[in-house]
Formats: sequence, structure tokens, C-alpha cells
Amino acid sequence: MPINVIFPKVSLEMASGSVSRWHVREGDTVVQGQVLFEIDNDKAAVEVESPGSGIIRHLVGSDVEVEVGAEVARILAPDEAVADAAPAAMPVVQSAVPATAEQKVAAARGTSRRAMPNPTPLARRLAREYGVSIEGLKGTGPRSRVQKKDVLAGLAQPATARAAASVAEGPFAPAVAGSQLLNAVWLRRGDGLPVVLLHGFSGDLNNWRGLFAGGRSAFPALALDLPAHGQSPRGVPDDLDDMAELVEATLAAQNIGPMILAGHSLGGALAARVARRAQADIRGLCLFAPAGLGPQINAPFTEGVVRARSAESVRPWLELLVHDPATISDAFVRAVVQQRKDEDLTAAIAGFANRFFPDGTQSFSVAADLAKLPQIVRVVFGRQDRVLPFASTRGLPDNVALHAFDACGHMPHLEKPELALRILSEVWRSA
Repeated sequence: MPINVIFPKVSLEMASGSVSRWHVREGDTVVQGQVLFEIDNDKAAVEVESPGSGIIRHLVGSDVEVEVGAEVARILAPDEAVADAAPAAMPVVQSAVPATAEQKVAAARGTSRRAMPNPTPLARRLAREYGVSIEGLKGTGPRSRVQKKDVLAGLAQPATARAAASVAEGPFAPAVAGSQLLNAVWLRRGDGLPVVLLHGFSGDLNNWRGLFAGGRSAFPALALDLPAHGQSPRGVPDDLDDMAELVEATLAAQNIGPMILAGHSLGGALAARVARRAQADIRGLCLFAPAGLGPQINAPFTEGVVRARSAESVRPWLELLVHDPATISDAFVRAVVQQRKDEDLTAAIAGFANRFFPDGTQSFSVAADLAKLPQIVRVVFGRQDRVLPFASTRGLPDNVALHAFDACGHMPHLEKPELALRILSEVWRSA
């Protein structure tokens, strides 16, 4: 059965919008969780992930205005794709906003990739007003996006050739394949020290994508899947040090030098252990609701979130992660349900829970690790965390600065992404 890809609501006031950039082409094979396209809002380019796996067809043209909830593509099974004899772009559900000449040209282009840098909406408008060619501008924003200042700079000097950049070059080369390496994906390009991101228990590296909806970031960001999670090897490490060795090996394979390390929940404990081992050059540490500060953990959550299989049974457990249940989107629930269909992955995560949370207890501690670190550490914790108790932040070492978020649960980087990103950016700038 085809999977519909819909245009999501990315802000409260949004009624319609457009795809600013497709990351896939007509007929590409996509996997669940893969970024399909971007939407520009007032603060950032929001990435939209695939709700399923298969062959993508019927992409609407970039910059064509569609209503929230409209279908912008379909994902077909291989047999459905063969039977589908109409690869042309789907009919567009038009909003009340009439299409401009530029949008009609974009619609005619269909699924072709942009031949110019992907500009912000403000940059596009200024370029039209001042008659500046976007195609000749060098973008200084994330992923070389053309911003307002690039357009203004183009007014004062001749247009420069568009800078060619490839994620497959330089420090953004794909991780070296190997059974003992973790899956690693560059979520953001940028200049300066890279930020390495470690997710929490039962999640995957895609859990970090929502953080970047909080604003613009200048740093490159590399996210890793933990062992027995996501696309990483399914073997369960013996302890936190074994897991740290896998992280260190993966970073070495990526040729990562000095870096900022950030982690959420179990990934936060792992980040603290990697920093304490001093095998990697860690210049700053930012931990979101880190595990390992005390023995208590919500045991029913760690069991239930792995055992649940349907959307109806998964959602109540996921809502324990946040203070406001509305934060858990239907897409988030579908992604977890899709993961649970992978029996090998689910068994690996269950084995991971048995190893690291036996008898409903955190079997590891990083309090001593934090106290021995030479740098100032930022810890961000929600006061209403229902997975790990906020009380575990009492008695933190003197070198640890605590940011206590009110009206926030176990996912501060997703519940309050703008503030969380500001804190992480401060760590990066101070390194």
C-alpha cells in the first residue's frame, strides 16, 4: 500500500507553504527516517523525514505553494512502483495564495534538483527586489545557503562563481565501513570544531534533527547511532567502557580531531565516559538529561517502550519522555512503530536494556568521571523529567553548570530546542 508523504505544519500560524529543497529524486529508493525535503520557516530550514521505506514517486515541484496536510509525494513498494506508469508530478492542492511566475517555473521543473544555491526566503525576496542573481552568489549559511548578507554583498561587487561543495569530500567523508564501527551521519555542515552527538536509549541519531529547528547553527554536526541501535552493529557492549571504545574507533575512522561532544540520556553518560578516558580530543561537553548521575530510572518505561508494537501502545510510553504530550508527533510514533517491526533491532535494544538497566537500576555511574574532567561541563535537565529524576542533579561537581528547564521532561533538546541550541552553541564558541 502506498505511503503518503504530507506537507507538515512546522509552526502554529502556518496554513500553507512550499518545499524549498528536495534531497531525493523521482524514483529514488528511500528508507524510513531519511531526510526527504526541507521547509523554510522564519527561523530555520526544517528537515522532513521519510515516514517509510520504498521507492519515492510523484514529487511536487520546489516552491509550489501547498496547503498543510497536502500530499507532496508517495512512497511505493517495488511491485507498486513497477505497476505505477505515471511518474509525472502529482496534482498540487492549491492554497488561496496564487502561484507566482517563479513558482510556475519551479512546478515545470518538477523533480529536478536546483541548479543554484538554496536561498533563504528573505534572500530570495531581496534578490528579486534588487535584481541580484542568486546563481552567482556564494552562500555563507549552513550547507552554503545564500542568506541576506550574501545578497547585500552581491550589490557591492560583481557576482562570484558558485562554490562547489560535496558532503563526500574533506572532513565530511562517509564513515569507514567496518563491523566494529558505529553508524555515523553528518547532519550539518559548517566551519570550526565539529559537534559529535550521541543519542539516548531506544532512539537513533535522527532524534537530534529536531534540535536544529531551534535556530541556525554555525558548527558541523556528526551524529552516531549507539551500539544495538539504529543502523549500528546489533551486538550489545559489556559496559560503558566497551561502548566508549566503539565511539573512539568511529571518530578515528572519521579523522575527527578536536571536537565538542554532546549526549542525551544514556548518550550523555557515554559522552562523559569518552571525555574522561581522554582518548579523543574533547574541547567541550554538553549533556542533555544525562544518565549515570544516580541509580534510579523509570523501569516500566525502559521495558514498555521496547515491548510496545502498535501506535496505540507506543504513544503512552513516548509521552512519558516529555512534559507536554503534544510534543510527540504522529510521525515520531510511526517511526518507533516502524523500528519495532525490525525484530532483530528490537531484540538488540531489549538486550541492551537488560545489560545497562538490570532490575530497573542504572548499572553505571559517571559522577566521578565528571568531577575529574578539566573543562566546564554544561548539564541541561528538565525539572519534570519522568524517566530520570531531576533530584539526581543534586551534588553535581563544582565544574558542572546546571541549566534546569521548567515545564520540560526528559527531552530538553527537543522540547525547548531554541534554548538548548543556544547553550550548545555557547559551549562550541567557548572551546
